[in-house]
Amino acid sequence: MTTAQAGAIDLDAFMRSIGARIDGFFYRGLNADDYAMLWVSDGFEGLTERDPADFVRNRRSFADLIHPDDLPVVNDAVAAALEANARWQVMYRIRSKTQGWRFVHETGGGSTPDPETGEVRYLDGVILEAERVTALAEKLTLGKQAVAAVDGSIEAVYSSLRMLRLLALNARIEAAHARQYGAGFGVVAREMATLADNGETAIRAMGDEIARLRAAVTL
Repeated sequence: MTTAQAGAIDLDAFMRSIGARIDGFFYRGLNADDYAMLWVSDGFEGLTERDPADFVRNRRSFADLIHPDDLPVVNDAVAAALEANARWQVMYRIRSKTQGWRFVHETGGGSTPDPETGEVRYLDGVILEAERVTALAEKLTLGKQAVAAVDGSIEAVYSSLRMLRLLALNARIEAAHARQYGAGFGVVAREMATLADNGETAIRAMGDEIARLRAAVTL
């Protein structure tokens, strides 16, 4: 392709074509706290489930789509990059209408500073869905729920073991009262106490493993 041919490319059509082939969108936004968008490519609707024309026309806040826990990370990444006259790369979650929180990876940079004020007015970049990370997060959420269910079961077992230990104590008292007639009862009481002790040791070990698993599946 010659330089002349390259210059004849319909830039809008080219951007639409590229935008249709990525799981995400290109953007130009304001360098402001709400990251309002001035222009987004077609993939915006597919990722956010929001009308791009309405979003741009009404200067809606893109920051409102970012997970509150992630917004400070995004702000810091953008600020550091602008300070260093560099680009930023940051991963965070945005909220779609029906699919909940979706992980995205953004690469962006500031526009050329205003020669008079030195102000960077615009932010340009691309936001791509991190589909595998989103899927992993969903699996971790399910894992966290499963861990919570097991944790609840462990508490129930603890309660049963405490009751077993109490019954063993009562059985020992009754065996002592019965003297020689309660010898067999005393043996059963000791076995019950041993069972409770062994069970509690095993459950404590399981609890430690569950705690480590809970830490591993917490985002």
